[in-house]
Parts: sequence; C-alpha cells; structure tokens
Amino acid sequence: MADIELKPCPFCGSKSVEVFAQYEEDCPDRSAIVRCHSCDAQSAQMVGRDKLNMAARAWNMRTEVKP
Repeated sequence: MADIELKPCPFCGSKSVEVFAQYEEDCPDRSAIVRCHSCDAQSAQMVGRDKLNMAARAWNMRTEVKP
C-alpha cells in the first residue's frame, strides 16, 4: 500500500479508489496503478522500487481550473 492518501476520482468523484500492483500475465513488469472502482478510471502505470507511491502521486495530480 502507498504511503500517500488518495484523492477522490477526478471523473466521478468516488472515494472508492485503490492503489495496487498488477500481477497479471500481461503486466510482466508488475506495474502499479490507482483505479477507481466506480468508473474504472486509472492512473498511468508506474514501474520501479517506489511504484505504489509513484502511482498515488500521479493519481493525485490535478490541474487547477480557473474561472
């Protein structure tokens, strides 16, 4: 589990989001992502020693919208 608290989904607003390492056959590098369980949005895939925290930081990035 990542050391970073996850923000709600930027698309649907759900708080049902999770960071996890993928262990499927189609992910030989066992990348990590954050996925929303409500709308299936996901972060970019991260690979490396700190991949869970990298995925969490990518998920939490938001562009500030100015009126």
